[in-house]
Amino acid sequence: MIMTEKQVGGVIVLFGGTGDLAKSEIIPALYQLFQEGNFSEQFALIGVSRTEMSDQEYRDFVREAMENVVDKDTIDDSFFQHFFYQAADNTELNDFKNLSETIQKASNECEADPSYIYYYSIPPSVYDDTTKNLKESGILDYEGSHRVAVEKPFGESLESAEEYYDLLQKAFDPQEIYLVDHFLGFESLQNILVTRQANPFLEAIWNSDYIEQVQISLPEDFSIGSRGAFYDENGALLDMFQNHILQILAVVAMDLPEEMDDKELNEKKLELFKSIPSFKLEDVKEKVVRGQYDTYREEDDVPEESHTETYIAIELEIDSDRWSDVPFYVRTGKSLAENHLTVDILLKTSSKMSVDEQPRLTFSIEPQLGISMVVHQKHPTENEEVLAAAIGPDKETWKTIHFPEAYENIISDILTDSERHIGTFEQVKEQWRITDSIRKAWEDMPKPDFPNYKTGEIGPEKAEDLLKRNNHSWIYRI
Repeated sequence: MIMTEKQVGGVIVLFGGTGDLAKSEIIPALYQLFQEGNFSEQFALIGVSRTEMSDQEYRDFVREAMENVVDKDTIDDSFFQHFFYQAADNTELNDFKNLSETIQKASNECEADPSYIYYYSIPPSVYDDTTKNLKESGILDYEGSHRVAVEKPFGESLESAEEYYDLLQKAFDPQEIYLVDHFLGFESLQNILVTRQANPFLEAIWNSDYIEQVQISLPEDFSIGSRGAFYDENGALLDMFQNHILQILAVVAMDLPEEMDDKELNEKKLELFKSIPSFKLEDVKEKVVRGQYDTYREEDDVPEESHTETYIAIELEIDSDRWSDVPFYVRTGKSLAENHLTVDILLKTSSKMSVDEQPRLTFSIEPQLGISMVVHQKHPTENEEVLAAAIGPDKETWKTIHFPEAYENIISDILTDSERHIGTFEQVKEQWRITDSIRKAWEDMPKPDFPNYKTGEIGPEKAEDLLKRNNHSWIYRI
């Protein structure tokens, strides 16, 4: 995590302040930063939602949320004195005038620094009204800096993403807009970049001369739960591939910049995205597999004849000298037999062997953290045989280290005006270009025969065939 050289303060206006994301991720991350001393006493947070409650009721609400992630007997209650609340309908200008008064009150009571962050933990459908009312109420005229943070998904297509971005730019400059994909906050994901940079021997083989294939696996062993309405509009392609998986792929495949500063890192990521060709109809038929688990249509708020995919497997190519003829396989899905986020870099060999024996470098991102390798050594009893041996992380050392949660890194970036864990809009546009090309092809194809895999299994059979075409197979961790 980027640690601040000095304590920071200011005012955070959290739209969606009583929502699940606020309770489970944002507020616990703020508390951890407060405990680490990254916040000064000069900060205030105003939760905003439609529910009526007092400041004290909101503080009690926040404390109760914290008790789910921190031992309640160890909680520092001074943290909650920085919390305030304003009930508001984001479409009503008068409510924002009341919000302005609450911001002034909170700023005065906490002697907050003149730095304002507006965190949109809200649906994109209310971005326009929220931004317009922030501006028309005079809130954005306060002296000091103003920044807005927007959660993914950013748009439903390239066209809608551009529309949303134009709405934000009516009130904020591009450098004041933070597009949040919390996967970029994972320490273990950022570790891929550091490992490549800090170990020159790895970067020397990080190309098609030595690497046969790359697998990015993000299977989940749980269903969509209560997200039926949202999920059925998006599916696995938009929920996971368009944002999370493509950003992971970029970290793995991008060229390293000479200087590891935020601007150059984002420029190299953008170059990588631009080198991924759009999918044509024949590409999608051959290189994209979608699936749906057997009980999906029984979930709440899911249509009985839904053809939304809960599983996706894709073979991508990267048009560059470094990655010529190296397939990148990605897969993700719900209600599967596995639950992890893993990147496997499989190396070329001189002889045919199973995927379990093949030399590889593995980055475990969630829930396990660390790097492991499969290498070959002499078999202890057979002179002509080699044995695959796994080398894992130093778990004892790692137990002594605090790994910041993803949102700690994200919020630290926003507070300190950094972009290390934040994507750019130019990247988002390329991600939508790639994703939209797949969706366009689907529109010209027959409806899939769903459901096509059982809950608790590895996924649809056609996902196996996707790799068999190249004499490859998935690495499963069951």
